[in-house]
Parts: sequence; structure tokens; C-alpha cells
Amino acid sequence: MKYLSYLTLIIFTLLSCNPKKIEADKITIIPKKIIGKKFFEYDQIDYYFNDFDEKKLNELYDNQSKTEIDSFKMGVILDRIPKDSLDLSFIDKLEKIGYVKSKIEKSKFKEIDNIFIEKSVNEQTATGCIYVYRDILIFKKNNKVIGTAKICFGCEASQITGTSANTFNFGQDGDYSVLESVLKRK
Repeated sequence: MKYLSYLTLIIFTLLSCNPKKIEADKITIIPKKIIGKKFFEYDQIDYYFNDFDEKKLNELYDNQSKTEIDSFKMGVILDRIPKDSLDLSFIDKLEKIGYVKSKIEKSKFKEIDNIFIEKSVNEQTATGCIYVYRDILIFKKNNKVIGTAKICFGCEASQITGTSANTFNFGQDGDYSVLESVLKRK
């Protein structure tokens, strides 16, 4: 029975990672783009990346109860950690679970600001897959963490903490692909 649930989980993951248009009575919602409040006022961004292989989801689930670090790894990669904007202790352990840290160049901040900002969008998408957060941004001001953003580019999903801005439309209108390009560009 345990293996059947894992198989179902894997099949669901593989089949459902394509974003879909949100439709209301078969009419696609296409609101006008409006720029609003920035998510963060920062002077530094730490970028963490983990090349976690989705084929190892079963292993991640199986190991979660073995050790504290295995449980932590599952929580970070699959969404339970951080719980809120005050939960910052996870940052110090990211490299222990396979994340590699780098700093985002200040020359990329303007492009990032255009993504991490309140907006309505031309075309809304929604996802129905298991989020695998390989990319994590830590926003800082004067060396103090002010916000975090966990990103799943495969499912176009995010978990953002530390902002009072409306993050509902984050990543819409192709912003996930723009952000991925900015982060991966040397």
C-alpha cells in the first residue's frame, strides 16, 4: 500500500507540472498589468540553489523520519520551512542539505525589482503539481534578513515571506522565466 501511494505521487508529479490558464465560465481572465508596491527594500540578495532530482522524492519521504536533518531537508525542499517571516534559522542549514550559496550582483537588482512587485497580470496561470523548491532568495538590508522567496521554476510556484505587499500575482506573465534567466545568467 505504501508503494502504491508513492507511485501515485510520482505519476501526479510528472503529469501535473504544466501551468494552466485560470478560466471563468470558459472565458480566460486577462486583467490589465498595474505596477504597485515593491516586495522588499534591500541592498543584498543571497541566492541558494539545490540541484535536487525529483526522481528522488520517494527517498526524501522515506528519510524524513530518520534524522532531524532529513526532516529539515524535506521541509525546505517541499514547502514546510520556513513557516513564517520570523522563521529564519533555516538559512544557516541550507548548505548542509545541498544548497550552494552565491550573491546576486547589484546590476541585476532592477530586473529583480520588476518581478518582485505588486501587479495584476495579462494572463493568470495556476499549477497543480508538487512544488520542489530548488531556488531560494534571501533579501537583506544592512546585513539583516528582511524577506525570503522560495521558487519552484518547474511548477511556477513560490513561497514568499517578510513582505506586506500582495504577492498573489507573483511570477505571472512570464516572470518566472525572466527570473530564472536573471538568476542563471553569469
